[in-house]
Amino acid sequence: MTIPTTPGHLADGPAGTQSSARLDALSQAKRELFAQRLAGRRTDSDSSPAPITQLRDQKSVWSNSLSPAEERFWMAYTFEDQSSAYHIPITFRLSGSLDVPSLNEALRTVMARHEILRTRYELLPAGELTAVVDEPGTCTFEVVDADPDEDVRESLVRATEKPFDLATGPLLRPLLLRVGDDEYFLHITVHHIITDGWSIGNLIEELSVAYGAHVRGADPDLPELPLQYRDHAIWQRSQTEEFARQADYWKQALSGVPHELGLRTDRPRESRVMVPGKSVTVTFPKAAALNMARQTRTTLFMVLLAAYSVVLGRHAGREDVVVGTPVAGRQDPASEPLMGCFINTLVMRTDFSGDPTFRELLLRVRKWSLRAYENQSVPFQQVADSAIPRTGVRSTLIQAWLALQNFHNPTLEFPGVEAEDVFVTTDATKFDVTYYITELDDQLELEVEYDSSLFDESTMRKFAAEFADGLEAASSDPDRKISEIFKENR
Repeated sequence: MTIPTTPGHLADGPAGTQSSARLDALSQAKRELFAQRLAGRRTDSDSSPAPITQLRDQKSVWSNSLSPAEERFWMAYTFEDQSSAYHIPITFRLSGSLDVPSLNEALRTVMARHEILRTRYELLPAGELTAVVDEPGTCTFEVVDADPDEDVRESLVRATEKPFDLATGPLLRPLLLRVGDDEYFLHITVHHIITDGWSIGNLIEELSVAYGAHVRGADPDLPELPLQYRDHAIWQRSQTEEFARQADYWKQALSGVPHELGLRTDRPRESRVMVPGKSVTVTFPKAAALNMARQTRTTLFMVLLAAYSVVLGRHAGREDVVVGTPVAGRQDPASEPLMGCFINTLVMRTDFSGDPTFRELLLRVRKWSLRAYENQSVPFQQVADSAIPRTGVRSTLIQAWLALQNFHNPTLEFPGVEAEDVFVTTDATKFDVTYYITELDDQLELEVEYDSSLFDESTMRKFAAEFADGLEAASSDPDRKISEIFKENR
């Protein structure tokens, strides 16, 4: 698993000599994080969201206190036929002497600490949606012997795709698949309504600490949590003035935005709620993209966004392209150790009218990105609904997605046990096209996830090739027109 981190950006204007030298000495990943914090300071202090404080009382049923993310995922669950696109798998292959009772104690420790992991969602007869927090109970890993006649990955995919019931819970499903003596697959499926990529990292770290302690017969040394996710949810619902201010910005910024991306497809688009998905993965050197970021004083994310937008625009026949990207939604440091769905979606609109050079395009992308991050707190659905009319449950504002994943989740660290991260995918997707880009040592790994009812694999491989080749060509001469750069790679 990898943590989808927030793409970074640098402030406008020339940098001083010392500042430039310090930035050049940083890794690209640290540059991204530094730049995000830098942009956060650009917002006036009197209009920044207030810090999260403990607002909840000690009760187990919450009315009118769901976060926008919880409401959004509940709507998706209700009207999209329980799509497994919203199921997040965590999988490790374990080799060694695993203490299963200590593993179950570790899981119970983590579940007891985080109320959100014990939350389910009931719709009352009057139509009121409530969050219900169950008691910690006795949650344990289901231990199952692997079927010798079935591929292990098929078993893991089936476990991931098994439907959740948001009303009855639980929304975290632990499985221990035994494949031999001292050989297991630890597999946890979590519904996105109670987690995000950052939370997965927290879960892995806390499981490691708690397991190590229980094996020794000691109490886990985990810091006390001053807040719970429900504090964040109630805080979000109190930010009406700040959200209104940011929504006004987005309404103006998205004026005249296309109602859909309009990609040319291999097959006609059909009305459906379940979106079948497949993926292809390619790797290519990241030197060209990094070199471009350094030349233009932008960030790796901005370079990738610019190139992705051009590829999409050329296949859609338009010069105004919208891409969605995730932000962590944890501006307040107090939220960092918490679990829950904090993630928000930012709208990245790229205009390449007038056939700019790639350098000029990057300036446009940087300007948009800076303003977008200054207005990142307002929930995406509020932005989308004010920009274009919704078609059914799903907004058509975002039909393409880009996520730069430049930090890996921690691995499980169990004494006497080797843990290997295992990647499990399901045949479901949320968008027409999604680019998941992961930084490796000297490569970029691009996973293209796509709606297989619309596109052939060969089309998506063409997208990936145009993207990688375009980056290489732009890096060699960023002052060429984008029509010249990408025409050679169509």
